[in-house]
Amino acid sequence: MPEDPHSRAPGGTWSAPGEQLRLAVQQPVRAALTDLGIITVRGADAASFLNGQLTIDVAAVDAYRWQLGAYCSVKGRVLALFELWREADEFHLLLSIERAGPLRTQLSRYVLRSKVRLEEQPVGRWTVFGLTGPGIEQALGSAGLQCPPAPWSSLPLEGAGRLTRLPMSPHSGARFTLLVPAQASESWLSQLAGVAPVEPGVWWWSKIDAGLPDVFDATQERFVPQMLNLDVLGGVHFGKGCYPGQEVVARSQYRGKLRRRMLRGSAEAASAGDDVFNEDDAGAPIGTVVMAAQSPSGGFDLLLECPSELAQTAQLRVGLQRAARLTLGELPYPLINPTA
Repeated sequence: MPEDPHSRAPGGTWSAPGEQLRLAVQQPVRAALTDLGIITVRGADAASFLNGQLTIDVAAVDAYRWQLGAYCSVKGRVLALFELWREADEFHLLLSIERAGPLRTQLSRYVLRSKVRLEEQPVGRWTVFGLTGPGIEQALGSAGLQCPPAPWSSLPLEGAGRLTRLPMSPHSGARFTLLVPAQASESWLSQLAGVAPVEPGVWWWSKIDAGLPDVFDATQERFVPQMLNLDVLGGVHFGKGCYPGQEVVARSQYRGKLRRRMLRGSAEAASAGDDVFNEDDAGAPIGTVVMAAQSPSGGFDLLLECPSELAQTAQLRVGLQRAARLTLGELPYPLINPTA
């Protein structure tokens, strides 16, 4: 019987065997990403419809662009993060499978008379592999694949599917996703026989290492886009028209300093949605764990959101009992204001 995606453990926190995590910083590895879903939006009005709903300029996405973006509530809080690509007049959104159904339902409410059809792709129609590790580009070349030239670029595969380059991890190097029809997955695995199979937690750890956020049931509506660095990462377009929450997002950007940011850190233990505390303050939590995964060096690497200035001076702890001391690390990109 096929696995029921809604019976999975809540997303945002991953584990993986230590030997697999260490392998990812030594050689090419691949993980089958069964915790991702796909929403397809098609029809004559698909581009204009999505442009009025999402934080990105959908009209600017061409056949070779892989676009990070968000869908927000009317209060400007992120309900879902996705990666979008285009095939002719069809748009596809790749996102956490636990947020795919709710996002499709939410978007459906606004279709009204638009010539648009929304479809959540059935589990098992597509297979997504996450690929990383030193030498992964050479391994893909040996499999007959041309690697996209820059992060957030994508190349269609002969027949169907896509190979996409994502921002690199400082420790595992280049990162790619390979999207293929499920019936062709075994053929692709034979071509990638030299790439070691690992559990999905290895891939998600590399995403955290790259400083790239995601949103799950445990963290939906916790953040405005800038709290997840989406303005820095190109996931918000500030010159386009309105979308749900646009006024709040714009006000956060243009009125004063952006005081809350997503940072990278490590702790002995952490889970998505955990509170972050200032050790020297007995009051309320000051931040939230965005996502966490076991690290090759032990413990957990994580992304967290909190006041950026306070983070530089406070000793932070994570969890209900303030049990785990949190050590901040460096993001692999500068926290600039792209509209300054």
